[in-house]
Amino acid sequence: MALIEKHLDLTAPKHQSSWRKIAIGTWRTAKDPSVYGMLELRCEKAMAYIDRISQQTGERVTITHFIGKAVAEAFRRHPEINSVLRFGKIYRRRHVTLFFQVATDQTGQDLSGIIVREAENKSLAQMTGEMNKRIAAVRDLSDKSYSQMKSLMSLIPGWLTGLVLDVAGFIQYSLNMWSPLLGTPKDPMGSVMITNIGSLGLDLGFAPLVAYSRVPLLVTVGAIKEKPVVEEGKLTVGTTVPLCVTFDHRLIDGVHASKLSRAMIKIFADPDTELSGVQDSLTNAVSITPKVAETSNPVPVPA
Repeated sequence: MALIEKHLDLTAPKHQSSWRKIAIGTWRTAKDPSVYGMLELRCEKAMAYIDRISQQTGERVTITHFIGKAVAEAFRRHPEINSVLRFGKIYRRRHVTLFFQVATDQTGQDLSGIIVREAENKSLAQMTGEMNKRIAAVRDLSDKSYSQMKSLMSLIPGWLTGLVLDVAGFIQYSLNMWSPLLGTPKDPMGSVMITNIGSLGLDLGFAPLVAYSRVPLLVTVGAIKEKPVVEEGKLTVGTTVPLCVTFDHRLIDGVHASKLSRAMIKIFADPDTELSGVQDSLTNAVSITPKVAETSNPVPVPA
């Protein structure tokens, strides 16, 4: 027996996508302020609302779109949660920016994302049209913002990825400075990140905080299912969707989480009333061609 031998029998390292390199460079320690929670919501009225908007606009509206709009509305009602941490101080954002994680292929080998800015001022119809167009652009590689960032990351050696992310995060968020030389769009991860694992057939799951992004809240959408529920003291069958939430305890605590939960419950229980502040206008809805509607899947999926 040799004095020093290989500890593990391993193959040669495999090729890593840009997204995988970012993931490896991001999570280097178990130390983080993550808190996890789950909210299960009845969604019959939400699905009826979604169906009506789909029929009115011709867009394929999904539960992911609806949850994005609901989260934006909850943030609008509780703006103190829509914040970022800089040099030990909490700064409030002026607008709600949503980041949706999107698979760029059907095998899940690579991921990207789309941003909806000022989501609190947009109707569900407007958000859906905007998202569907951007998802199609991501998948046919015509979206230059994130493709440029991914191309840049592909040139960085794996061992250097963590340092590059730390420096970029410090410049963009701590110093609040941006330059096109950084190779990333402005505020690329937004106020909250949303990803749908229910589209993969997974009941529920929790996503980790992404330190570089400084996003304090991640929402993972689980599978919609029929299950036994108690309604007015009687057992019946209800349709539910689980929301698995990860939040940064430095910015969000139990009181904030409770406010968000109550807002989401109200919106799901009566979307017509609760989302009436921003009207779903047919004239403002962005239409898509039948070709895009057939080839693009507007449900973002995670790693």
